[in-house]
This record gives sequence, structure tokens and C-alpha cells, in this order.
Amino acid sequence: MTYRAARRRFIGASSTVAAALLSACREQSPRAQATGQGGASRKSADIRHDAGTHGPPLAAGTTPEQVGLERPAGHYPPALTGLRGDAQGSNTAAHGLAFGGQLPDMPGAVSERYDLVVVGAGLSGLAAAFLYRKARPDARILIVDNHDDFGGHAQRNEFRVDGRLLITYAGSESLFAPASNFSRDVHGLLEDLGVDYRKLGRYFQQDLYEGKRGLGSGVFFSEAVFGRAAVVPQAPDMEDARQAAAAIARFPLPEADRRALVRLYTDPDDHLRGKGASFAERTSYHDFLKTTVGLSDRAVAYLNDLCTEDWARNGRALSVSEAWSAGLPGTQNLGLEGEVGPDGDLDDRWAADEPYIYHFPDGNASIARLLVRRLIPAAAPGHTMEDIVLAPFDYGALDRPGSPVRLRLGHTVLRIENRDDGVAVACTENSGGQLRRIQAKQCIFAGHAALAARIMPGLPGRQHDALAGNIRGVMLYAKVALKNTRAFQKLGVHELYAPASPYVLLKLDEPVSMGGYRCPQTADEPAVLHGVRVYLQDTAPDARLMQRGGRAELLALDHEQLEAELREQLRAVFALAGENADEAIAAMTINRWAHGYSYFQARLWDSDQATRAAIHAMQQPAGQIFLAGSDTAQEPYLHGAIDQAVRAVNQALQA
Repeated sequence: MTYRAARRRFIGASSTVAAALLSACREQSPRAQATGQGGASRKSADIRHDAGTHGPPLAAGTTPEQVGLERPAGHYPPALTGLRGDAQGSNTAAHGLAFGGQLPDMPGAVSERYDLVVVGAGLSGLAAAFLYRKARPDARILIVDNHDDFGGHAQRNEFRVDGRLLITYAGSESLFAPASNFSRDVHGLLEDLGVDYRKLGRYFQQDLYEGKRGLGSGVFFSEAVFGRAAVVPQAPDMEDARQAAAAIARFPLPEADRRALVRLYTDPDDHLRGKGASFAERTSYHDFLKTTVGLSDRAVAYLNDLCTEDWARNGRALSVSEAWSAGLPGTQNLGLEGEVGPDGDLDDRWAADEPYIYHFPDGNASIARLLVRRLIPAAAPGHTMEDIVLAPFDYGALDRPGSPVRLRLGHTVLRIENRDDGVAVACTENSGGQLRRIQAKQCIFAGHAALAARIMPGLPGRQHDALAGNIRGVMLYAKVALKNTRAFQKLGVHELYAPASPYVLLKLDEPVSMGGYRCPQTADEPAVLHGVRVYLQDTAPDARLMQRGGRAELLALDHEQLEAELREQLRAVFALAGENADEAIAAMTINRWAHGYSYFQARLWDSDQATRAAIHAMQQPAGQIFLAGSDTAQEPYLHGAIDQAVRAVNQALQA
């Protein structure tokens, strides 16, 4: 499981400007990701990157601002624990608008003026600001975000346990298959920032868990669902029939179910014989397993969440063709190669042979930090991708009057409209206060697509509907600071797939040491445990409603309930090792992403034609407003976010 090439994880990109509006986007098919189909243009007219060169230094501005928002000394969001991400207060203003509020009027008086306002301080928004200022060094830029930290999903969590610093990622995790997926523009931006992904991969200790510590990728079965709690230290491997049979023999399932699963993993029938590609496109993986293959409810429960952590959807929202493309059990012999379904070529299986090792200790938060440091040099010292890991950040420097680039956190944008003299942006401080008008020559919106549909009056109907139709995936990224990892050492695992459990994935953090930071090496050292919880109302009639219903479920729970749910599952896992979870837990941070993965095409309901049309509509300029973010390509990856920033900036420069 751990380092398979198809690992998606939460590598989304655009910032949430308002945390709880119906939003989203879809990622392209695996093959489209590799080829660039349906996304941003791979050729840029105005922003060019040449291999081995760095962009010119950003020029300083000269005009001071009268409005300053100095942060208090010592304000450092990454060190905060409890509920983070879309935390309390970050979505209050947006919720007031989303749940029955009227679009506010634009204030008449202008409080500030800029060349460019960027809405959203996620990877796409920060990249857009960086690229725009590279092309126009004298430009004065304001970046606004509703969170108390920058990065969007690419935020950072920190803990201190027994005097030791632990660094981890709050959301966006990895540079995913850079050799296969990254356009020239993405490679060029990373080079500008001093990021060498090949060198980055060498900081990832690939042999730590499975080699030095002898730990595997296992499965946790809960007593509530499977009748007996159990950990199987080696998950079945579809490419090793003997190993798969041995692993499945240890599952707490009836003998008939175990035999059926062995067959499914090792040599399944072609259950689509006579049905073809159309059936594969219009049948869910769950129904295929239940009805066509004829598995029991418990056997289906084991398989239904195999894709949940990667896709933020379970088998009820995944077509058989998508399951086949992902290489899920039971699809090996379906004979779909070369088949053509109602929307075209089904043979879109994609398998990159690149390892999943391109991580900073804090995931893509380091990319966000590199961008902020280049935009606002006073925020942090240093100049390399290594020294960014431990570079101290001065949040008080982000929004200083007189700075040519200002980053304003804790503010929500509630209206954007074109005027004769540019773009008017109305925003308010999350803690309350007067709605203020900011005037800019141009605006790049890099937040949730659905928010754009709500706060930009006058959008063409097709564009409005495409933006409004983006309903993002809903998930928690839980980070647990452990005093030690002896329980996992005893169980013989470094990660656990947990079917039909609240947290479908529990794993020790990625083993990355760089820039003076050293990841834990032994079971006796403090370490971070990563957990993924996906919220879906999976009885809803389509993926959008599944995700919308899941968001309502998540937002109805408070922090205490969320923490209790996690502790209960950890207690069951630790008990199997004879350990006490409550004694091992030093601290918890729960990153709530009510709007997580960008919405991406669900082939059970979304045609290729409709998806292409929606993407095209979202990418169109709206006067002097230009839309960026991974939503606009339905591609929840770092590279998707950057490609969309490039496109939006080019549109702005050409306008």
C-alpha cells in the first residue's frame, strides 16, 4: 500500500476562501493527468521557464498602505492543536451567505488599492501572485484568505513531545509523479523556488519501516463490523497469489468468504463477459461485488473502502471501469482493454512507475512557505528548499503597510464585481467588523469554485452553473502525536487499512529527514500518526449529493465528538498490541477539510462531454477576474493547482 505509484492522497491545491460553501472539482482520468488533457494549456504565452534558470528577483514597491493588520507577537498557527483546517470561525461569514444570506452590497468607499487582489492563499493563489509579480515586478498585490494560516490545504502541523519537534502535513502531501505529471510550467516554478524533486526524494528514507523496522502494510478489522477485532500485519498482494491466500486466511471472516476473496485476488472470472464497457461504466464497484460477483455483505465491506482514502469516495461512487483503472481486486480479468464505452475510450489505465517519495516533512506546506518567503522576504530567512523546513516564520510580517505584497489572513471575501476602473472586492474580518471595499486593476480568484458562483454577480449562466456544480470531497486529516510507536512495532505494521471503520487509514508519518530535521527512527521515539476519515452519505443518488450530505454530517459534529471517535478506534488498535492508547497519546490535531478534494468526474453520473464543458466554462475570464485553483481543472493535485495559476496569470497579462 504505502509507496504504490497510484497513491493520490490529499494533494489538492486551491485555498478555501470560505470554508463551507458547496464547492468542488474533478480530477481527470489517470491518463489525462499524464497527458494534460482537459486541464491547463501546457504552453504559456507570457510565463516561460527555462531549465536551469531562476526568475528575476521580485522588486520592492514604494507606496505605503494606510491599513495595517499586524499580527500579535508569537502568533504561530502551525503549533496550534485541536480543531484546525476549516476550524471554528474560518467559515462563519461564508456560511451566513451560503445558508440563506443575501449577497451584500458593495461598499461605496474604497479602503485600499492594488494592482492585483488574489482571493485564496492556497498553492494556486500563492503561485499566481508569484508569477504575476515575476512578470510585473512593480505590481502591488494583496492576497486574502479566510484561514488563520496560509497554504490552503497545504498547511503545516507541529508538535513538541518530550522536548522534540515533530513536523507533519495538515493536508496537501506530495509532489505526485513529477516526471510523468508535471508540465514545463510546474517544473519551472519549482526550479524558481529552488526545489529539486530528485534530491527531495533522497531525503525520503524508503527502507525505514519495511527494511530496518520490519513493519508491513496491514489491515485492521473492527469488532463492530466483522465480529472480532483483529490486525493482519500483511495486506493481501494481488501480484503474489501465495501471499494473498496466506493473508486472507487470517481475516476474521467465514471460510466461504475467505475462499471467495482469495479467488477475487488471485484469479477472478471475467464477470463482464457479454456485458461490455457500458455495463462497466454504469455499474458501481460495490454493486458489482455484491450482485454480479455475489460476495457477502462482510466481504464487500472489506473491499468497499479500498479506494476511499485515495479517492475520497468509496465503492458505491466508483464505477467498475474506474475500479479496473485503479487495479482493484476482481477487475483483473474483465477484458476491458480496448473497449469503447458511451463516452469514448475506456482503456485509460495509467500506471506511473515513479515512487511516492517526493515529500517535505510538512508535505506541500514547504512549497507554500517557499512561495511566501519569495513574495515577502521579511517573513522568513533562508534561500534553499532545505532551510525552509526549520525556517522561523514571522506572521506579523505578512500584512505590513508599505509591503509590495501583503498576505491577509482571517478575512473572507463576500463579493467581487467588475467596475469601470477595475475590480471591486468586498471582504470582512472573520471575527466581525465592517465590510470593506478593496479596489484592484485585476483579480485572480483561487478559492472554491462554488464560492465564485455565489459572490460574483453577472457571471454567464453556463459558467455560473459549472462553478456551482463543484461539490468537494469531505475529510478529516487527524494527526496524533505519540510518545512512542511500540504498539505498531508489536503489531508489525506501519500503516493499517481499516475497512468500514471511521478512519479508513492509520499510518506512521512519512519518513523524511532534511534541513536539520530528523524523522523518528525507532519505536521508542515520539512520532506522528496520520489518520484519514472520509464523510459520505453513500446512499445518496450521485457523488455530489454523497459529498454534500457528508459535509452536513461532519459540520454537525464538534471537536470533542471528533476526538472521541478517533480515540475509540485507536484504543481498539492499541489493545490488540497490549498497549494503552490514552497513555501513548501526547496531543491531537484534527484538520477538518469540509471542502477537501476538488470534485472530479464520477463516471457513474458524469459524461466526458459534460466534464470537458464544465472545465472549459470555469476557465473563462470574467471581465478582469480570472479563475485559478485546482477546481478549474478538476485536478486535485499540486501540479493541477500550479498549471491553473499559470493559465489565470497568462489570461490576466493578456487582458
